[in-house]
Amino acid sequence: MKFRTTVIAALLLAVFGAYVYFFEYKKAEEEKKQEEEAKKVFSIDWDKLKGLKIKNAHGTFVLEKVTEAGAEGASSSEAPKSEWRITQPVETRADPMTVEGLVTNLKGVKREQVVTEKAENLDAYGLKDPAIRITVLPGEGDKAPASLLVGATSPVGSNSYAMWEGGDKVLLLSSNLTPQFDKGLYDLRHKKLFAFKRDDVERIRIVRSEAPEIDLARKGDGWKIVKPIHARASETEINQILDKLANLKAVSFDDENPKDLSAYGLDKPVWRIEVALKPDQTRIALLLGSMHETKGKGSIYAKRGDRPTVVSLGMDLIGTFAKGPKELREKRVMPFKTWKIHKLELAGKGLNVTLEKKEGDRWWIEAPIKARADGSKMTVLLGALNRLEGEEFLEKPKTKAGLARFGLADPLARVTLYEGKPPAGGKKKGEEAGSGSTYPLFGKFLLGKVQEKGKDVYYATTEGDETVYRVSGDFYKNSFPADVEALRSKKVAAFSRYLVAGIEAKGPEGPVLIRRKENRWELEKPHSGEVDRKKVDALLTQVLALEVDRFVENVPEDLSAWGLDPAASELVFRNDKGKEMGAVLFSARGPEGEKGLIYVRERGEPWVGLIQADKKKALMDKLAACVPEG
Repeated sequence: MKFRTTVIAALLLAVFGAYVYFFEYKKAEEEKKQEEEAKKVFSIDWDKLKGLKIKNAHGTFVLEKVTEAGAEGASSSEAPKSEWRITQPVETRADPMTVEGLVTNLKGVKREQVVTEKAENLDAYGLKDPAIRITVLPGEGDKAPASLLVGATSPVGSNSYAMWEGGDKVLLLSSNLTPQFDKGLYDLRHKKLFAFKRDDVERIRIVRSEAPEIDLARKGDGWKIVKPIHARASETEINQILDKLANLKAVSFDDENPKDLSAYGLDKPVWRIEVALKPDQTRIALLLGSMHETKGKGSIYAKRGDRPTVVSLGMDLIGTFAKGPKELREKRVMPFKTWKIHKLELAGKGLNVTLEKKEGDRWWIEAPIKARADGSKMTVLLGALNRLEGEEFLEKPKTKAGLARFGLADPLARVTLYEGKPPAGGKKKGEEAGSGSTYPLFGKFLLGKVQEKGKDVYYATTEGDETVYRVSGDFYKNSFPADVEALRSKKVAAFSRYLVAGIEAKGPEGPVLIRRKENRWELEKPHSGEVDRKKVDALLTQVLALEVDRFVENVPEDLSAWGLDPAASELVFRNDKGKEMGAVLFSARGPEGEKGLIYVRERGEPWVGLIQADKKKALMDKLAACVPEG
């Protein structure tokens, strides 16, 4: 009976709780929501909003939201997009952020209170001759609300007094609308002259009075100067021009429909900067005319070639365009993105080396030996080659005899670069025929040296380039490797310490097993216990800093005679999935007659090295420090 009574009581309590929740709490919550909605000044479907009409001290402005295919800034393949336009007092684009800010304010504005049902003196509220009149133009299906008249700011709280046009009630709004809606045409209109994307530009033409025309054309991932010289263009300089054009903003709008462009120096512009856009080579142009002063600062009259409006622009843009072909040309002999290079071949100084970037973005020497390359040295080499600049620019001879004058018929050094990752099968388009590589060829760098007036002079070029560059010899002397060993990594282990979740030791020092669990390390072998995190960090630092003293040549397939198969000692490092990230193997001895040395290698790699036995002891001392007494 007691159990039955308890169950019934529990059911009644649950029913009562559900009643309270759904009929009291939810009801109160819904009523509160309805009350808040009722306070909103405008109750329309804002997603269907057609526009706004604002009248203030600056004039009357009509803003309309239009949807059209091919709106400025959209490609021809894009779906129709919406944009805000000013239709009164002029036809032009509106500033989208400014207008969306106005709409957001109207969405959220509420009636704090009704100050008076009918004011005898509207002057007291600034509503006899209101400063601002806001008309909302709703979408289809919504009834147009009366215009909102905005008056003075309340002395307490800085909120706006307002009333509906044709109404009697004076309202106190939840915010002050005056700062947002007391805007003139300049504030409301779109100030950017262009709306293209940098990557859409195919060609740039700069025409300046009394100066040679400059014609720039995109070629692949880069740019070329087509006029007045033929040369590679600087990506940095081209991007500065495009960024400046794409972000130009009018300082002022001086004449919407000029009758005489000569008043602005635009009948015969001092400058014409023209760009052609893909995919259909649409051309848009910026015309620059006379200099003058606007708002106390130096300005220049300007207009788009396809539009009548004359604007003023800041003088800072001139420095970007006032560059000749010498400033715009690429000074670097072989510019490239270092992170895109996945293979290179070096020839020179008796070298014939092939290197490849493999899993984990690690560089490996593939020929004449198989070994891990030093990543930092590869970064220095590629960086030095990428930064190498010409000190003089000369026309490239067409004949071998002509190239010999610069030491380029039989180059002192060659660097062949391949970019990108290899495809799943076969060669990519553009790959050098017969190279045997699965990477696309990026380019070939050639360096020559000749004697001129008793001095060594260095020249460089790239295959397919039309220019020979006189360069400093520092790249060859300081950055080009002397031998394959100069590129070889001496590090015994190469893995990310931050991914290590397990450390296992075998041999005389083992068995030891340490695992990371969340943010702490725990010992599981030879007994249980918590491990000091700082001691584990010290062990990882020590193993990743361990370097080979000397590499062994002619490594045999059978390493058992050297005590490496099986190894006398092993240190294995695993990730949180239990996968082996690296395993350092030590022998117990080294070559006969070389006291104090032992063999070392990383499992799975083709090399064997020699280190001082004291280095192994220091490492194992760090391991021992991680094992607390049982």
